[in-house]
Amino acid sequence: MTRSIVAFDTETATSRGAPHLIEIAAVRAVAGEIVDRFESFVRPEVPIEPSVTEVHGLVDADVRNAEPAGIVLARFTEWLGDDWLVAHNAGFDAHVLAFEAQRYGVALTTAPILDSLRLSRRFIGDSPDHKLATLVAHLELDIERSHRALPDAVACWLVLEECRARSGLLDDGTWWGEAVGRGGKTTFRGCKPRMPQLKQRLRPLEEACRDRSRVTLVYGDGESAPARLPIVPRLFFASGERSYLEAECVRSGLLKTYRLDRIQRVEAG
Repeated sequence: MTRSIVAFDTETATSRGAPHLIEIAAVRAVAGEIVDRFESFVRPEVPIEPSVTEVHGLVDADVRNAEPAGIVLARFTEWLGDDWLVAHNAGFDAHVLAFEAQRYGVALTTAPILDSLRLSRRFIGDSPDHKLATLVAHLELDIERSHRALPDAVACWLVLEECRARSGLLDDGTWWGEAVGRGGKTTFRGCKPRMPQLKQRLRPLEEACRDRSRVTLVYGDGESAPARLPIVPRLFFASGERSYLEAECVRSGLLKTYRLDRIQRVEAG
């Protein structure tokens, strides 16, 4: 039976640190034809950085009235079902959705996610490079623009179709086995936030994170007097050699990121 495949893409509000989703789009294809699509803006809990606006063109006003990530992600998961997925540079997009799923307690599919970037390096070797925009130009694909979620999702699917055509594999089972073998596969589980090892003085943050209860951080870099910061913990994650806490700042109402090594003490309330 012909496999249904979903190509998807995301756009984010930030360029560094924990990702925040602002747009997701996907197309479902069966037997070489797009049969359905999903598209939604997402209202993030942080401002959109000017540097990423330069890439995708989206500003805070574009997403101000959108639903939050938890609701959009739940709708996307229901729409997706157990279909396989494909994304260009799949680890990035899987990382984005896995972070939002952790924030909002959404269960994501365990289906494999193919990487059209890796597949294109194997099957479209004549392209100058394998960025999605370069492949669109090289293959003369009918895509109006790039760096927006829906056009990039369509472009990703067309690149996957070109890889299949160049492989010469017509049998479904053989092709999907080759795609996994050559392009590798990612999973949302493998891209979820990496939980840091908490030192004893920080253990109260675990309970506060579970209960969404307020605590006060005694926070500083050791060079100046520490600040007392009331927060509501939301998410722990490690990036590189450092570990972080994402939390709502009670004073500003904004979601902020704090370095764990700068937390000197955690006080209740």
